[in-house]
Amino acid sequence: MTRKRKKTEPTRPPEQFLELSEVLAYIGQVIARGMPGAVWVRAEVASVTDRRHLYIDLVQLGEDGEVAKCRATVWARERFSLEGKFRQATGGTLTAGLKVLLFCQPEFHPQYGFSLNVLDLSPEYTLGDAALRLDTLRQTLVQEGVYGLNRLLPTPTDFARVAVISPTGAAGLGDFRRETDPLEAAGVTDFTYLEATFQGREASASLLRAAEAALGLHRQAPLDALVVIRGGGAVTDLAWLNDLAFARALATFPAPVITGLGHARDDSLPDEVAAIRTDTPSKAAALIVRTVAGAAAAAQEDIRTVRAAAASVLVEADAGALWAKDRILSAASRQSDTARANVDALMRQALGLTPERTLARGYALVRDAEGQPVTRAAGVMTGQRLTLEWQDGRAGTVIENVSPIPAP
Repeated sequence: MTRKRKKTEPTRPPEQFLELSEVLAYIGQVIARGMPGAVWVRAEVASVTDRRHLYIDLVQLGEDGEVAKCRATVWARERFSLEGKFRQATGGTLTAGLKVLLFCQPEFHPQYGFSLNVLDLSPEYTLGDAALRLDTLRQTLVQEGVYGLNRLLPTPTDFARVAVISPTGAAGLGDFRRETDPLEAAGVTDFTYLEATFQGREASASLLRAAEAALGLHRQAPLDALVVIRGGGAVTDLAWLNDLAFARALATFPAPVITGLGHARDDSLPDEVAAIRTDTPSKAAALIVRTVAGAAAAAQEDIRTVRAAAASVLVEADAGALWAKDRILSAASRQSDTARANVDALMRQALGLTPERTLARGYALVRDAEGQPVTRAAGVMTGQRLTLEWQDGRAGTVIENVSPIPAP
């Protein structure tokens, strides 16, 4: 037995619906009624697109990443005044990475969606946030016990090997090298240049890599200094250098750190932890050139001192030699005179010992038959004929006996 299938009625589309434009228009009305005016909005700038108007992507970041995100627009009619206000306070413009406080009018457009129309801004908040962040980082380094370590290193008295961290193609680097290239050309100082990104989200990792590369150079052969330079820029640009890892690397660097970051009024964390702070790259270069010139002058003065001392020693040596020569000649003369006197005395004694003078004092000279003097009894024999000679005559005699004189 087969069953017949029951025919189903075709499904009809809903008769009640709204056009997309109507839905979006309704949402726009809800937003307008819910937020009838402008409000202050705190956010972080993710990106900025400049197309006569400024199109800004705003984000709110949490521990797990983005919490919220939307577009904001600075229309050309407000742009001039708002950018001037921001630049006057910070020295720069709205860029990615800044924390901002914007006075915005929420708007929902059926074609372009939701966005915020920026009517005003508070540069003081951006500066305050940067200052607060700087203070937090500073306290962290103080608690770690590294904040003042590099400043304890002795100031260099000469520069033979130097590493330099700078932005790629920066004008400040050109200013620095105009001063220091002659030192390298003369073989006086060896410079190694390490490029890094100083602004934007890549700045932290890039600066840290450059500091680690400088540390590697120091381990190969000690550096006299690590120089960190950057041309002039806004306070908001400077804030990118306030990075904890980079500041820690500079504070603990084993050679003195010199900064020339293109500003004199505002502090940065690298300036605070560096052994020597200068305002600009040119001043950092001038410090190095001045120190090298001072070391060269000191070396020349040392050479002159050594030469003068050597000349003085030679003069004293010559004077000493002359004095010694005079002393030796004088002593030799005295010794010669003494020897001459001794010889004269001996001669006189010798002349006084002639046979004639001896006989005159009552002595007699004994001669044998051949006329030779007889000086010892041992040479005389009994019955031997001898001749006795006095001063005034001679007599012959015959020896009857010989007896030796006993020793005392």
